[in-house]
Amino acid sequence: MPLESNLARNLEVEVPFQPQTTPTPKKEKIHTPFTKRIGITKGEKLLISSVLIILFALIAISISLEITIASTNRTLQDATTSIAETTTVNENLEQEVQELSRYDRVYEIANKFGLEMNEENVRNVIK
Repeated sequence: MPLESNLARNLEVEVPFQPQTTPTPKKEKIHTPFTKRIGITKGEKLLISSVLIILFALIAISISLEITIASTNRTLQDATTSIAETTTVNENLEQEVQELSRYDRVYEIANKFGLEMNEENVRNVIK
């Protein structure tokens, strides 16, 4: 009777699972030379430090020169101001001399002290 039945039977059978593996091609190792990182050599350290020392020295010299130029400019401005003030004072004094040496003022002072005009004692001075 078992052969005459068309019904499927439920059988519980464990089938071991095997993943479908495709053969992976073997990778050939490409020979790359191993580069070892070498630190900074003494010569490079000396070169870098000397460049930095020179750089800082140049910066210090540059700042020093700028300070010197600024103080020199300040001294020049002070001297120019002093010259301008002295020139103004001199011009004012020259104007005062001109006002005090007017002919009528001198003649008035001479009369006040009893002096008279004597043409024989007068000399003309030409500048």
